[in-house]
Amino acid sequence: MKNQATLKEAQVVLEVQEYKMAKTKFKNFWIWFKDQCKRKTAFRNFFVTRNAWGAFSINSHINQHSHQPKVMFNTIEGARKAAEKMGKKHNTHFSYYKCLFCDGYHIGKNRSNNGSKPTV
Repeated sequence: MKNQATLKEAQVVLEVQEYKMAKTKFKNFWIWFKDQCKRKTAFRNFFVTRNAWGAFSINSHINQHSHQPKVMFNTIEGARKAAEKMGKKHNTHFSYYKCLFCDGYHIGKNRSNNGSKPTV
């Protein structure tokens, strides 16, 4: 009985956190949109692979495995450097992006990455 109550409390806390995170900030949206448009792959990201739209998912802020917020970088430069290091470490492409839910930047990779760096 105690475990059920604890589980129910944890679910309520998660729902409240998700609700708070679901409020995107317009300022962050504008920064994200300008950054996406500067990229060489902007058209592909929006209309072909549609990966850019993933920024609107709460999973762009929350780690899907641990359900904790992703590591936040205060500057785009710090996120870019971390993405490069992760890419070298795991031999795959990692992207950096402005989070719509917090005031920071995160890094991540798309599910379609097959474990190797793209050859362009």
